Amino acid sequence: MKFAPGEREEPPYIQEFLTSKWNVTASLGAAALAVLASFPYGLPGFIFVGTAYAAVEGLALLYVPGMSTFRYSVRRKYAAMRYQAQIDSLLKELESRGQCDPTSKRMRVYLQTLERIDALERMVKARTCALSVEDIDRLKDVTRDYLARWLAIVSANERQSQLSRKEIADRLRSVEDQLAATTDERERRQLLQAKKDYQRLLESSSRLSSRMFAIEAAMVSMPDIIEEVFQQAVSMPMASDASARLRESVDRLAIEENLEADISEELDTIGVHVPSPAAAKASAAPAAPRPVAQSVK
Repeated sequence: MKFAPGEREEPPYIQEFLTSKWNVTASLGAAALAVLASFPYGLPGFIFVGTAYAAVEGLALLYVPGMSTFRYSVRRKYAAMRYQAQIDSLLKELESRGQCDPTSKRMRVYLQTLERIDALERMVKARTCALSVEDIDRLKDVTRDYLARWLAIVSANERQSQLSRKEIADRLRSVEDQLAATTDERERRQLLQAKKDYQRLLESSSRLSSRMFAIEAAMVSMPDIIEEVFQQAVSMPMASDASARLRESVDRLAIEENLEADISEELDTIGVHVPSPAAAKASAAPAAPRPVAQSVK
């Protein structure tokens, strides 16, 4: 699945308001009331109720979609949909490569981190710890990045297995031997170009191997970070600096920008787009508005 660049566009707030559960229920209720009013009062009763509801609906349409609490809830809904689509896409790609065996070490680690995050989310909903909903979102992003790095490593290993460094080196030596034996100018130009291509391929393969090692090292530390946050939340549930410590822990997972670019490039080659941590932070669900009004469900 390829995620379009437009995934950061503003959600359709008016559409969400019109199709919201309470608005649909109110519309059906108004229609039923208009029908009931038409029995004793006829058409004037039906028109009166319909006109009154249309006026109320019009005022609500002008006011509700602009409310900060309503926009916050809609943005969170769309952020959750994007996140789930990315997770489903990554798991589908991993499964197609035979990587989703529940008994495998990486999958067991992934499932365990999900259990930890679910437990923390329940604590947040029950207000038994100082973490916020946004903190849980950060932890969920960590699990998505874990899958993205896992898939990038698997994809890179697949490409490297298709043409090993030994094969490339053998072909390079063969080209050099032919280059030394030929005097034809046109053939030499072709062989020189082939030599440059093989040398570039060798260098790229070497860089990819070292970078994949760095990505895997960062990936291995992810479950430890989540476990650390979980233990802190359990041992000191109402610590005032819980969110700050969480941000500090998550920031330790950051790897160099060029490595993040390698991950994105590797995933793009197989048709999967997952935002880098920087892009994810920019397009993440907004912080909760100040509690001046209740969020519209």
